[in-house]
Amino acid sequence: MSDSIIGITIAQVALLAGITFVDFQRRVIHPGLLIALAGISLFGILTNNHPAAQSAGVGALTAGLAFSLVYLGGKLFGKRRAVPAGAVVFGRGDVWLGAVCGLAVGFPGALLVALLALCLGGLSAGIYLAFTSWRGNAYQPFTVLPYAHNLAGATCLALLFPTQVAQVFAAM
Repeated sequence: MSDSIIGITIAQVALLAGITFVDFQRRVIHPGLLIALAGISLFGILTNNHPAAQSAGVGALTAGLAFSLVYLGGKLFGKRRAVPAGAVVFGRGDVWLGAVCGLAVGFPGALLVALLALCLGGLSAGIYLAFTSWRGNAYQPFTVLPYAHNLAGATCLALLFPTQVAQVFAAM
């Protein structure tokens, strides 16, 4: 990797960390950070012939569609299960973040991001349940949990280890 691609990757990882921090604090994906991540990703693709350049659009569409389906499934679940007002199963900000993460890693990295983020989401929900139980608190149904850290972690893996990601899909 060239020095400029390394610098862009570091900026992307830092922005993903910022998005995660804001999501933990406020349960929202900050649009300014999202736009900055999309901008730095596009800058890297357009100026450095980044490896994801040929597939960035396909990656954004793939991840955006995958997380749109999760969003729509959450909406359907909420209508059928009398979810309390204000409780969101999966938010639109998560869909946008997923699409921007797909843009950052390209295709087939977006597939790995989608699959790994969903697995990490289940793992983090299990950890939350275990921690809540350990503290002696009762689980409250439809507790809103942040999700950006799952997307950010999966995207960081795909950004930092692009060769290994390509090998995973080449083996399939």
